[in-house]
Amino acid sequence: MDIKKIVSWAGTLLMVASLVFLGRTLYTQYVDADFSLIDLLSRRGVMLGLIGVMLLECFGILLASVNYRALIKNVSGVAVAWPLSLTVYTATNLYKYIPGGVMYVVGRNRLAVETEELTHPQVALSTVLEGAFIAFAAILLVVITVFDHAAEYIRQEANFPVMALVVIFGVLLIAGIAVYIFRKRISDKLRQLFDNIRTLTLLMVVKRFAFGIILMAFWGGTFLATLMALGQPMTFSYGVSIIGLFLLSWVAGFLTPGAPSGIGIREFVMLMFLGGILYEDILLSAMIMHRIVAALGDILAYCVAAGFWQVAKKRQAV
Repeated sequence: MDIKKIVSWAGTLLMVASLVFLGRTLYTQYVDADFSLIDLLSRRGVMLGLIGVMLLECFGILLASVNYRALIKNVSGVAVAWPLSLTVYTATNLYKYIPGGVMYVVGRNRLAVETEELTHPQVALSTVLEGAFIAFAAILLVVITVFDHAAEYIRQEANFPVMALVVIFGVLLIAGIAVYIFRKRISDKLRQLFDNIRTLTLLMVVKRFAFGIILMAFWGGTFLATLMALGQPMTFSYGVSIIGLFLLSWVAGFLTPGAPSGIGIREFVMLMFLGGILYEDILLSAMIMHRIVAALGDILAYCVAAGFWQVAKKRQAV
């Protein structure tokens, strides 16, 4: 059997698995949740607002796929076909719901299989760089928007410094042991990585980092829109702080290994920092609704990309 067909079938199986894990995780996380504002969904304005958030989430994923395609071109000099890049990116975006959080990295290697000039290390490097740019962009936005709020929280929580030091020490210890065990393999990978990074210019790095800032601000804005759709009063300065605190929870979920799309971790951090400044019933409902609407947006983005792929194939056949 053709290797491309094998990869395609494997991608389909992963897609089914990711949807199963997504449904199971949402059910187990939120089946006992308090839907005290569920009656609001019967109101036309709330439903339209949540549908609007879903469309924004879909647009954000498609926008991220454009950024990833540009990053691959920056790294390799290869322009991946638009239908292929959109379909693979939106499909593997759903793999993030599979426990372990690494299947989306593996799935993107389909780009190297389908594109002869592209190599697997170049795809892997593009994925690593995308994650790094987005994570640092989110951290920068968090520092700018919620530094004072976080500092005040730390001052109020007497045990926070001790807890933070314990966690930081534990993470550094585990990382140090892992680096020592895999030092030879890491050295070889880093040498190969730096050989590829030399193809990036400063302007390319700035553009991709700026794009990461836009994406993270956009996704933070979708959570703010969810709160507002559910009736949370809002001012501009208030909204900026909420976006920053949401991104703080996103970073925590992103950096937590094994958590599928940060489910559970993000909600814990949001409750910790936002619980005292938002209406609790609205916050709980917004966390649930935003997670569900974001997942639906992910699925919709894949459907749009798959439709684009089918149209492109029909045009090629003519």
